[in-house]
Amino acid sequence: MSSAGDNVADSPTDLPVETTLRLGVITVGDEILEGRIVDLHSRTTSALLTPRGLEILWHMSVGDAPGALSSALVSLPGAVDGIVVAGGLGPTEDDRSRQEIAHAAGVELEFDEDVWKQIRERFLSAKVEPAENNRSQAQRPKGSEWLVNRWGSAPGFRLSLPGETLLFALPGVPSEFDSMLKEYVLPWVDSRAGGCQVGEVLEFIGIPESRLDEWCVQQLGGIGHHHICVKEWGQIEVRLPAGVSLLAEAGQKFGASLIGEGGIGAEAHLVRAAIRERVTISTAESCTGGLIGARITEVPGSSEIYPGGWVCYSYEAKSIELGVDPEVIETRGAVSAEVVEAMAEGARDRSSSQLAIAVSGIAGPGGGTKDKPVGTVWMAVATETVTRSHRYQLHGTRDRIRRFTTNLALQVLLATINQQEIPGWSNPQS
Repeated sequence: MSSAGDNVADSPTDLPVETTLRLGVITVGDEILEGRIVDLHSRTTSALLTPRGLEILWHMSVGDAPGALSSALVSLPGAVDGIVVAGGLGPTEDDRSRQEIAHAAGVELEFDEDVWKQIRERFLSAKVEPAENNRSQAQRPKGSEWLVNRWGSAPGFRLSLPGETLLFALPGVPSEFDSMLKEYVLPWVDSRAGGCQVGEVLEFIGIPESRLDEWCVQQLGGIGHHHICVKEWGQIEVRLPAGVSLLAEAGQKFGASLIGEGGIGAEAHLVRAAIRERVTISTAESCTGGLIGARITEVPGSSEIYPGGWVCYSYEAKSIELGVDPEVIETRGAVSAEVVEAMAEGARDRSSSQLAIAVSGIAGPGGGTKDKPVGTVWMAVATETVTRSHRYQLHGTRDRIRRFTTNLALQVLLATINQQEIPGWSNPQS
């Protein structure tokens, strides 16, 4: 939607430059409070903005009830320079963010005929007649500036609240929210927080956070200079103070358990390494049910290195799809070195990839035996020259075992590409 009417914001870079900036995020919707959907907006905002020197003071979720958002806005838990409000800009009766924000700011709503015409034209171009309640999307608090939404029908707006806090109201549809966050909030943050430095983020798999904390204290000579975050089962981030780098020291100390720097996740480091080394990867999964392939394909550019994978849960699927000898499955069991090695070799041969990984395990809660209790996971990696396997004994819930296995598989693939010793695997690579 092109700009229309007065007070339309095209870029927010004309604001005074400061070196400290604090932000709060409010997500709106009963569906979030009731657990029907997960609040991804707060996570997206923090992940995008904190590496640029901005400090997120709080995340908050409020429902659709009248007064919920306005009460939050007039009784904020801490002074912030900016607030991002996500959601409540649709056309339905429970989309009340415009009214709530106007009430908190002590202003009236105003209707913009030009913006309504553009909203209507957008519907008509898709051969849809807009409903009368779509007119509400052309309302904004008096004194606010429109934020043009080129991805959907609901424009956003920004408004200075009492106390000079700048509020950005953005649609809740994830694709629209993400695009408008980058279009409008990110330039504002860069204009205000451009002088701030952020610390190095080191990423690990399979190292306890207590051990990482002790190591950081030893390296930094004190307590309180670093932050540790458990991102996923087995995957941990360490954020260091600005101007401090321990990447080389961490590599020497922890080897392939250090998966990289930058906070981008194991799958992104893996895809980058595979593209750099021109290595193609295939997957054969049983207990993880496709989680490894899903993590790899979340990364843009993964199509260059990932021709595909197999989810073979049953004995028959392992034999038919990957060529595993049924007699081997019968005599050794589906969770065994022999079976995962055959799965990995089958996946590599059938995909013509240079590297393949296979996993088979007992994720629980049932199915375990004395010899193979719940949490037993066999993993194999097959290259053009060698096939290797290893048994892990994991603990916890079904979800924990499956996700920990996924992270370990990504670590094994990355270590193999980087020609590093795989943590815990005793036999050397050929």
